[in-house]
Amino acid sequence: MPSKGSNIGWTDDTWNPHHGCFKISEGCANCYAARQSQRWGHTDEPWTVDNAADNVHLQAHHLDYPRNKDPMRVFVNSMSDLFLPEEYLSDAFLHEIFDVMRDCPQHAFQALTKHGTEHDNRMLRWDREYGDWPENLWMGVSVENADRLYRIEHLQATAAATKWVSFEPLVGPTGVEPADLKGIDWVVIGGESGPDADRRDMDHAWAREIRDAAKANGLPVFFKQSSAAQNERGRKLAEGGEDLNEAALLGAETTAYRELPKLPDALREARPDLAAQEVVA
Repeated sequence: MPSKGSNIGWTDDTWNPHHGCFKISEGCANCYAARQSQRWGHTDEPWTVDNAADNVHLQAHHLDYPRNKDPMRVFVNSMSDLFLPEEYLSDAFLHEIFDVMRDCPQHAFQALTKHGTEHDNRMLRWDREYGDWPENLWMGVSVENADRLYRIEHLQATAAATKWVSFEPLVGPTGVEPADLKGIDWVVIGGESGPDADRRDMDHAWAREIRDAAKANGLPVFFKQSSAAQNERGRKLAEGGEDLNEAALLGAETTAYRELPKLPDALREARPDLAAQEVVA
């Protein structure tokens, strides 16, 4: 069944019209979706490209889940990727997903992709072939370190109405500068969560660098979490030191960022708590 409610701070609910994925880059190494999927028996094999045909499932029976619901933020494909390669996710099924978004203007749909290479990207091909971007879709890319900054360029080249970048799990410095975020509407930053043996630490200096680049462009910033065993732990950004504990020892300040881009009118009217978090560049 689709998830009801979410413990992800920047969304209200999750919707998975397809399920399953395969790992492609550094940020995927400790994928929470892969762990959960195998734990609950939704997929049997490790999330590798060789197993993708068995692990990726289209879930047409979930397509109507967002309909007739009160306005909310909906994370699309928390257990997959919106732009998997065509051999696993057809254009026809993608059109069906986008049709549901268009039919539910009360929601803000939030989607991410990290698939494709620097020179071959399904999101860009979709943009060129269809230009099919619902106004209430916040289209984003995941960037975990400097090697994946090219994903932002791909996003910038699309006609998506709202563009965002999720620097999560942030596992290395990005070197991002204000010019790299031109045309972006929202930035999310977060450390990796998971078991201590696997989890990679996040230096808050990496997060501050991203925050500063975003703020130089007047962008809303959502600092989701520090690196921790569970998600949504350590929601404040350390203004000095590599983490919150070191910042405390140094007597440094901490700052909370829980900002959002412009919301659909119906969502803004229904949720004044969210409207108060809007920062429109």
